[in-house]
Amino acid sequence: MRDNRNKASLLFYFFTSLLVLTIAGLLFKVVFVLYGAAKFSALPSSDIVYALFWGLRFDLASAALLSLLSCFVLWFFYRLLPAKDPALFLLGFMLLLQMSLQIGDTVYFIEAGRHVSYEMRNVLIDASGLFMTAITKHGGFIALSYVLALMITFVLLELAKKFLRLASSMPLLPEFRLKYEAGLLLVVLLAVILVRGGVSGLPQSVISAFKIGDAQQAIISMNGAYSVVYGAINSHREITRVEVNLPTDVDVKAVMASLYPVLPDFSTPANDVKKYNLVFILMEGWSADMMSAYGYEKPTTPFYASLKEKSTAPLGVISGGVRTTEGIYAIFCSQQNPLGKTVAQTSLQNNAYSCLPYILKQWGWHTAFFQGSHKETSGTGAFAQSLGFSESYAKEDLPAGRFEHNYWGAHDPDIYDFVLDKLDDMPQPFMIGINTNSTHDIRVPEGVEPFFGDENSEQKHQSILRFADQAMQEFFQKIKDKPYYKNTVFVLLSDHTGGTHKTTAARYFIPGIIYAENLVPKAEVSCYVSQRDFSPSVLDLLGLPASPSFAGESFLPKPESVQSYDRHFADYFDAGTIGWLSENRLVETSVSNPSEVKCYSIADGLLHAQSLSCDEQHKAQSIKSLVFTSHSQHLLFSGETRKFYSFYE
Repeated sequence: MRDNRNKASLLFYFFTSLLVLTIAGLLFKVVFVLYGAAKFSALPSSDIVYALFWGLRFDLASAALLSLLSCFVLWFFYRLLPAKDPALFLLGFMLLLQMSLQIGDTVYFIEAGRHVSYEMRNVLIDASGLFMTAITKHGGFIALSYVLALMITFVLLELAKKFLRLASSMPLLPEFRLKYEAGLLLVVLLAVILVRGGVSGLPQSVISAFKIGDAQQAIISMNGAYSVVYGAINSHREITRVEVNLPTDVDVKAVMASLYPVLPDFSTPANDVKKYNLVFILMEGWSADMMSAYGYEKPTTPFYASLKEKSTAPLGVISGGVRTTEGIYAIFCSQQNPLGKTVAQTSLQNNAYSCLPYILKQWGWHTAFFQGSHKETSGTGAFAQSLGFSESYAKEDLPAGRFEHNYWGAHDPDIYDFVLDKLDDMPQPFMIGINTNSTHDIRVPEGVEPFFGDENSEQKHQSILRFADQAMQEFFQKIKDKPYYKNTVFVLLSDHTGGTHKTTAARYFIPGIIYAENLVPKAEVSCYVSQRDFSPSVLDLLGLPASPSFAGESFLPKPESVQSYDRHFADYFDAGTIGWLSENRLVETSVSNPSEVKCYSIADGLLHAQSLSCDEQHKAQSIKSLVFTSHSQHLLFSGETRKFYSFYE
């Protein structure tokens, strides 16, 4: 029987395996870049090199996971079959496995334009077809890659031999009965830290690559093997499309053209682009039916109400979902969310989107996103960066503030203070998003007197709204003294609602205004709008061309000769039903059974909707809601949102 004392400890083996797998992972990321060079031609070499090394966190995560698996097998042999030592064989196998996964991911990227990640389930379903495509179209690349892989494996195994021989004479742990179990426990702890991407926060996901601040650099930074393994583990998050059943004989193009009778102007503007700074305040969970500005009987948000009177303000806004990431997508990408779900942390996040922060970054704006909760809460911070925000700040970046955190993170006054500090040094023009946090909970901070009391949940909700409103007022008082204030436009709207509501429609009824002294006119917009309409309105305000991917339309006041809010519409999806608001009507239609329609008059306001019998106009609105939804969902799930106006072709 062979003496186990002549073998390297599991801990030393783990470090050796981690080193060689990380080196191999980095080398095959270089192969990935070289094979897809045409897709990264716009990036300077320095940015490519930076992205490769910035992504070492993913190389280490992949290496740690594979090394951990090897250590489990090795522990089994050390304990039960001590005469055998498969250490080098395991290392060679893991090297070839990792590089094979990276080769496969590279081929998939060339074909699909994205890493495998959440699409792993689809890859397995279509395995035979993908394999034949890979062989016929990329056979030469695959053959050369495996030659390189075998060469790298040979060199790294020779290096590993020397390390392991040295390790056998330099044990990291003293000799004792449970030496291998102790070593395995340490290996597990180290591997978990490396796979998670650190000792704090949430585990890093594939979308964490967008923390680098540039979409192309994010693609380069990702380790293909990590992407595949992560996708396999999280394949349950694969999103399925909710089918929309259209009535027979519906002319989709004609209906879409009726919704958009004028093709937007996509041409490049003259040199009169207005380089205003932009501050988007996404008021976490603020519900219009709880706000005095929209008829609530108690003065919960008096400061917001005062701003609304001086702003371009619609009757109300309809949210595109019930989660922060759904609101972010609808607001900044001006598109309908997947029905009842979010794009974030699903295979849809791999598609290419042209969203407002990305567009403005191309025109010279500096972009940053701020939130009071953890950066990885629902993937919000990284998701915002994937849409074009270069920087992302969250509660882990904030210094100690005036108030203790609530269950989710920092309170609004401390978020605003941090934002103001950052804006002092931020290049102009800038575009920032601020996702507030106090209203993520219903507790005012310790030491703050609840304005409406705290005896029940309603009073607590009212009091935290009042506190958040006061924090916003303080923010505006401070920012007015900043030199950039007079050139700054403020877009205030909720990401979604919070709490309970009397009707389904009220669940999606949120506040929203555009405000800027002397830059934005005071105007009451006589219709309900969607979150989707805010980014087109901002482009309109700046004098920039419309985006061919935006489903929303500007609601900024126009000359009377062209002003018409009659064709504006907003929608929500709830429990299989599309709610459609247009021309003082609300129509709710089942997407699976279009004959199930409920109709309401909202002439007295959304919160006072009156049920009535459906007439022909209601039925026409119902058809429009189904066609718009079917068109939007088709483009979203086919990755073609940039072709929104294809019905004109």
